[in-house]
Amino acid sequence: MSRSAAAVSLNNIPISQSAILSIRARILEAASEMFRREGYDVSMDAIAAAANVSKQTLYNQFGSKEDLFKAMVADRASAMKAPLQVHALERHPRDMLADVARQYYTHFCTADELSYYRMIIGASLQFPEIGEAYYDAGPKQVLDALTSWIAREERIGRLDTGGEPAVAAEHFLGLITARLETRGLLGRDIEMTPNEIERRSRFCAEVFMRAFGPEGLNR
Repeated sequence: MSRSAAAVSLNNIPISQSAILSIRARILEAASEMFRREGYDVSMDAIAAAANVSKQTLYNQFGSKEDLFKAMVADRASAMKAPLQVHALERHPRDMLADVARQYYTHFCTADELSYYRMIIGASLQFPEIGEAYYDAGPKQVLDALTSWIAREERIGRLDTGGEPAVAAEHFLGLITARLETRGLLGRDIEMTPNEIERRSRFCAEVFMRAFGPEGLNR
């Protein structure tokens, strides 16, 4: 049985699956804040205290700090992957792509997120495995999900990348981030208004469709 499905008890009293999920969510939220504020050196004791759970409960759910870190990164990446889980063929690829861009601008172009990203970069200099864990659980998951979605769209004739869905996915993610991450990491404000988010999201999707949308669908 996985740790995510493992039984948890408070004072040796079993609790429901919904309560377990609530505890996990609370731990992930606390871990995100503690990692952002104190870096990867933060102790599991401190994370347990911030989440208001016992250390044993923390380890019941996440076997190690590395496991917790990976789960936290994967949880954050799920926001960008969410639109790609939809298999509604009635939706135009342009709309799906705009949703992905919208998720990025909404969830990742914030001061807190940039602070968290700086922590990852700093920790990776001392602990290279942290950078690898972050990439594998976060950016790589988004890239793989987008690549799979583009490949599926190409198979049914709604996109045409010339058989290079991974390259096309990298181009789209690069189009979204552009120079925003660089500006943000250097301390510039990159948060956007809802109107700016909508304009950028639609623009990125339109540019991608002009490059990879087959004639007839690219309208």
